[in-house]
Amino acid sequence: MKEITLVCLLILAVFIAAAGCTQAPTEPQATPEPTSMATPSPTAFFTPETPAGMGIPGPTQSLPPQYSLTFQVTANGNMVKPLMFVGLMGGNGLNYVSLVEVTLTKPDGSSETQSMRQPFSMGENLEFPCSTDKNRIEIWATAPEVGRLKVYDEIVPFRSLNPS
Repeated sequence: MKEITLVCLLILAVFIAAAGCTQAPTEPQATPEPTSMATPSPTAFFTPETPAGMGIPGPTQSLPPQYSLTFQVTANGNMVKPLMFVGLMGGNGLNYVSLVEVTLTKPDGSSETQSMRQPFSMGENLEFPCSTDKNRIEIWATAPEVGRLKVYDEIVPFRSLNPS
């Protein structure tokens, strides 16, 4: 009886081993042909989400720590009278920075510039009529020893996408 069980197990093992060997051979995958390494044109990186009239935000610089300022950019969310606020929230440079200039550019290319001058106060705001889509905000600060620096340059959506 043990011999019959042993023979059955041996035959079963052979069938299991053979089952893996009876599959049709797979075709080898073709190697991809190399593509040209041409330099992409600058327009290849232009995102259609940014309206052309606003331009593309450029690099910004940081003020030295002794002249640093913090800004907050917010929209009022009112579709009837859309406004964008740029607030000076504080920083070491409140007493040293002499001028802050803020430019808002709408998608159609029109822009408006406003400025804040000494004496600054925390929470001081500039108010801009804006587009209900996206707006570009540029902030320039003028400080002693460093001159005029662009410290903020962003495309700011009027409304943020909040799924809740």
